[in-house]
Amino acid sequence: MIINNTIVYALLGLIYLSKNQQRSIKISEIAEKETISVSFLQKVFQTLSRAKIVKATFGPHGGFQLARPADKITLYQVVKAVKPEDDNFAKGLAREVSKHRDGKLLINFLFHVRNDFLYYLKSVTLSDLIFHK
Repeated sequence: MIINNTIVYALLGLIYLSKNQQRSIKISEIAEKETISVSFLQKVFQTLSRAKIVKATFGPHGGFQLARPADKITLYQVVKAVKPEDDNFAKGLAREVSKHRDGKLLINFLFHVRNDFLYYLKSVTLSDLIFHK
């Protein structure tokens, strides 16, 4: 599991939405406040919308809002939404590393670390992140 810009920007955008729940937020506003490329953030939010983590509203006052309360969105759901290919990457890495003499030992350790990390992300909600619970 590698935390990349896509995950970081998704979380920054979701934190911004969480702190501004009284209205729909335009991508351009989040991008400006967080210094993120508008086009990149649009792609991230399209993915979050397909995963039903955010919902879009249209019209002059349109934008994005959380699709459900922040305490019902886990960090695991966000990671899986924006980086679903991680499982394939991990399997490919395992095949490559297992070719080495002690590769299986290393792979076993790395998969335990990865699984513990993902398990932890299932227990942390967006609300927990914001309020440091």
